[in-house]
Amino acid sequence: MKKIVTLSAIAAMLASTQAHAAGYQLNEMSTTGLGRSFAGIGVVGDDYSAMAYNPAGMTLVKRSGIQAGLAFTEIASKAKSKYGTDKMDYFVPLPSLMSQYNLNNKWFFGAGIYVPYGLSTKYKHDSHVAGHTGSGARKSYLEVIDFNFSTAYRFDNGLSLGASAILRWIEGQLTSNINAAQGVAIGYNDYRVNGWTHTFQLGALYEFDENSRIGLSYRFKSTQSPRGKQYLYFSPAAQGMLAQYGITLDDFYRINTMSDPELPASWILSGFHKWNEKWATEATVKYIQWHRFYTFPGNGYDIPPAVQAMGINGNYDVDYKWKDSWTISLGQEYYANENWTLRAGTAWDQSPSANNYYRSNRIPDTDRIWLSAGASYAVGNHQFDLGYAHLFMMHGRTRNDERGDLNVKYHNHSNMLAFQYQYKF
Repeated sequence: MKKIVTLSAIAAMLASTQAHAAGYQLNEMSTTGLGRSFAGIGVVGDDYSAMAYNPAGMTLVKRSGIQAGLAFTEIASKAKSKYGTDKMDYFVPLPSLMSQYNLNNKWFFGAGIYVPYGLSTKYKHDSHVAGHTGSGARKSYLEVIDFNFSTAYRFDNGLSLGASAILRWIEGQLTSNINAAQGVAIGYNDYRVNGWTHTFQLGALYEFDENSRIGLSYRFKSTQSPRGKQYLYFSPAAQGMLAQYGITLDDFYRINTMSDPELPASWILSGFHKWNEKWATEATVKYIQWHRFYTFPGNGYDIPPAVQAMGINGNYDVDYKWKDSWTISLGQEYYANENWTLRAGTAWDQSPSANNYYRSNRIPDTDRIWLSAGASYAVGNHQFDLGYAHLFMMHGRTRNDERGDLNVKYHNHSNMLAFQYQYKF
């Protein structure tokens, strides 16, 4: 009966991105960045997104301005098990809004709203994964929204320093089947939490000359303390069965819940070099410290006595044993003329999943290869950006019966399309 409450699963969800970047981390705060697989993020200076990656890079944009972006991510997956094949295929929108004010040629200030972490996986209620697992995984949803306030200062020797204060809103939901027997659902539970936290980011940029520069940034970890409710629903037949033991639906409905996972610290090292008037190359190495998520805690409180009598105490830990991960990307820019810029890129994005045993049906995360392309058109004070990327994801398996996961082989891929508008004052 302990499997009725899946508090541990939401903690895992809040600590990890299924189709965008390895783990739960997103990069889609820049359409120009998407077009080159996010190579050179924070040091290119072709939009106002540096505050999200390396705030020191704000000094590269010489005019104040504002930008709005919208990325659409397709998540497509086939889950094959001994019971059959389940499919997921849907789109997730990711908006962003950023602005920058240049006080003079030394001081720069910016503010932005964007989504740095996110997840959405959906299985049908009668899917094999939902019906033949102890966890009953149906839907996993996470959205983290950052409210970023940044500043940067440019020295005369080519060095720029920047810092960001980030107010972070987190919202998560898990929906799970309650299975009385394999493939027989007697109800479902809906677990929802939300809350606020904060974090900081520091960045440095050094320009060797106007055509060559390198940047390093560090984002601190953040610890969430979201709270919410868990709602449990049972079929009429199941309610009748529970009533025989003196347990009513009121004993389960709206249980107070909480979780306190961490989102990881990360390092970003980026470089940019313009070879001539037409060509430039960018590169980025990103290191994400997922190892802090060795165990994911989840807690429920105000558990009714009737529920406690069934062995549900509301305190669970699940070992995921994630490892630190790397992302390496390389991009190329072609300046066709004063209006048009074309770009392309590729990246290797490493999954934090240690092995098949610690990969879950809720987070079937695997290594992936990026291929991307994009274009920008600038005229007067306006710039229009377009970016596209296809992610080739390595096949992955889940093999943890003890945790309630179904042994499944996953075939995943993702497509991303983004649009962005910039206006320079």
